[in-house]
Amino acid sequence: MIVKKETRTLALVSKYPSPDAELLEESFSTLWAFKKQILEEEVLTVIDVKDIVSVICVAPLPGRTDGMHFLCEKPGLDVAQMGGVDEELTEE
Repeated sequence: MIVKKETRTLALVSKYPSPDAELLEESFSTLWAFKKQILEEEVLTVIDVKDIVSVICVAPLPGRTDGMHFLCEKPGLDVAQMGGVDEELTEE
């Protein structure tokens, strides 16, 4: 997209609710779980791709049937590193 004569790359992202406080406390702040919103309630936002800090996966929480989902950061990265694909980190 061109904004003020500058080409910019944008991303469509979804905002999720705050994690379930009880599960977060019980897991010592390691399990970020929440009820995933249905499409009509999702809050979609367009951001500059340079503002992305992390990529996450949102998946159904195993053993639950109440719509709870959890997030995990960079799914599959450990496997990619074993296969010889390394992520280059740069400071900006």
